[in-house]
Amino acid sequence: MEIMVFTCIEMETRRRMLGLSQADLGVILGLLVPKDPSDPKPVGQQTVSRWEEGVNGHEEPPYWVQSALPKVFDRISEIQEALFRRVLPFVESLEASEDGLVHVPMYRSDRAFARAMPKMAGWPASLWNSAALRAVDSLDDGREYQFDMVR
Repeated sequence: MEIMVFTCIEMETRRRMLGLSQADLGVILGLLVPKDPSDPKPVGQQTVSRWEEGVNGHEEPPYWVQSALPKVFDRISEIQEALFRRVLPFVESLEASEDGLVHVPMYRSDRAFARAMPKMAGWPASLWNSAALRAVDSLDDGREYQFDMVR
């Protein structure tokens, strides 16, 4: 079986297509493919940046990253889809406030997201934010929405 080789620019492009920052991808790599499973730690944003730029002039990220990326990117897509399916009915159930707007929470930090959604603790808030935005964009219910930042 042949391993798909991700070039640095492809890694960056796929990360951006998923709506993730370099720090977000580092957090997810730490969760899904930690170097030490007994002590999972996020991969640093600067490390992800070096991989995308080409470490020491290389065209590909390190082998362990390349071998993990296809499954990691697939898993991120699955998680994003599952979260969207969860967020959509939540957004639909929100009542308009006195100002006539439906207020949708968006999380400024991963910590605020973990407080609001303990089962998602450790995952980046950007996953929720993307799902909430996608949910609102998919609705054609005549209501006006406002995204409220939760700190």
